[in-house]
Amino acid sequence: MFKGMNIIEFGKRFQTNADCLQYLMDIKWGEGFTCDKCGSLQYWKGKQWTNLHCKDCGYEESATAGTLFHKVKFPLLKAFYICYQVCVSKKGMSSCELSRELTLRQKTCWSFKRKIQEGMKSSQKHPLTGRVDVDEIAIGGHDDQSQGRSKGNKKLVCLAVEIRKDKKMGRAYGTIINDYSSAELRKIFDTHISKEKAHVRTDEWTGYTPLESDYTMERMKSDKGKNFPEMHPLIMNLKSWLRGIYHKCSEKHMQAYLNEFFYRFNRRTSGKSSFHKLIITMVQTKPLFIKQFTT
Repeated sequence: MFKGMNIIEFGKRFQTNADCLQYLMDIKWGEGFTCDKCGSLQYWKGKQWTNLHCKDCGYEESATAGTLFHKVKFPLLKAFYICYQVCVSKKGMSSCELSRELTLRQKTCWSFKRKIQEGMKSSQKHPLTGRVDVDEIAIGGHDDQSQGRSKGNKKLVCLAVEIRKDKKMGRAYGTIINDYSSAELRKIFDTHISKEKAHVRTDEWTGYTPLESDYTMERMKSDKGKNFPEMHPLIMNLKSWLRGIYHKCSEKHMQAYLNEFFYRFNRRTSGKSSFHKLIITMVQTKPLFIKQFTT
C-alpha cells in the first residue's frame, strides 16, 4: 500500500505504466479472481500479463476492465498522477493546471477528474453521530433573485457537520438540493445522519419541522450564524475553494465537486492512506463514460 505524502515519494513508487498496472492488479485480484461475466473463480493467464482468462466462459479481463480506469486513452502513469494530486493536494488541482503539467487536453483532464469525483462519493456506511449541525447555503455570484430562501440562479446545498466535544469539526457532508422544502432537506438526513445516535441542531426554518418525528432535533434562532459558530468555517472553506480552484461550476456537476471537497475534508487527519483508498474505490466502481455525465 502506497502511503507517500509528497510527489517525490510518488515518483519513486510509480515510475512506469507497468508499476501502475501491477498496483491495480494487486488491488483487483489480490484476494482472488472472480469473473466479471459469469462469476467463476477459475482462470488462466491471459494473452497479456495484465489479463486473466476465465476458464468457464472464456472472457478475458484486463486490470482496468470494469473499473473507473476502463478505456483510459492516455498513459496510466498520468492517470495515477491525477488521482494523487486530486486527493492528496490540500486544495486539489484544476483540470486546466493538470492539462499544463501533463500536456493533455483540458477536456481530457476534466473528464477523467469527473471519474475520480465519482470514486470520491461517500459510501454512506458511516452516518454522522453525536451533535450534528445542519444548515443550507446558496452558491453562486450576485443574484438579485436569490434573496432569503429564494433560489434565483444559485446552486443550493445542504450541509451537515459533526461537532466534537472540543468544539472542533468532525466529519461533514454536503448534498445539493433543488429548494428548501422538507423533502429536499430530508436527503442529507436520510443519507448521512444517524437516526439513533445523532442530536441534530438546525435553525427555525419550517422545512425542518416534518423531520422532527424521525430525528432527535433541537431548533434555535440562527442570529446571523452566531448560534452555529462551528458551521461557518466549513461554509467559508467550501466557497473559497470553489472560487479559488474552479471559479464556477454548473448545478449539473455541483454534487461531484462536493464529493471531492468532502472526501479530502473527511480524511484531513489520515492523508497518508487516502490515495490508496481512492484507487481501491475506483477499482470497485463501475465504469463511468463521458456520455453519462455530459448529456
